Amino acid sequence: MSTSTNTKIARCCHCRGMMRVTARALSVFCPHCHTRVTLEDLRIVGSHPGKRLATAGDILVEATARLNLELVGNRILIHGRIKGLVHASEYVEIGPTGQVVGDVHAPKLVVRDGGIMQGRFERLANNAPTDRTTPSEVLTIDAEEQPAVVVQEVSEPSTAGIRPMPLRPPPGA
Repeated sequence: MSTSTNTKIARCCHCRGMMRVTARALSVFCPHCHTRVTLEDLRIVGSHPGKRLATAGDILVEATARLNLELVGNRILIHGRIKGLVHASEYVEIGPTGQVVGDVHAPKLVVRDGGIMQGRFERLANNAPTDRTTPSEVLTIDAEEQPAVVVQEVSEPSTAGIRPMPLRPPPGA
């Protein structure tokens, strides 16, 4: 019998604070914001009745899934349809059958051939997800015009295969 416990580092999906948790834990209370944090990986095959689906684990959205909500996770792989905001700590990957209509906030975005992304992508710093990017790093991407786009963390925003668009002012501004 071992006296040491296996632990892992998790990032709160509400306040983005780091915490050490036991490897077998399914949920914990965040020591920073005192909110319950789900640590499980999720696999979505249909719909979800809520307005927000958040976990500190990974999320797999199957091709049969149709979601109209905010999605928050560590690594998010999308094969179905999502209408809403998508936040990831590590990356978002939109598969060949995936469709995202809404903004994506992540350190890395991968859109595979056939995948559709309509909205803005905001690249977050991988080591400091609470930092915001500068406006020059925010791109508007219409995947129907550019079906295969890979956006990675680089020192300068790459425009290879992407046509940067000026940010539109909000209505009534």
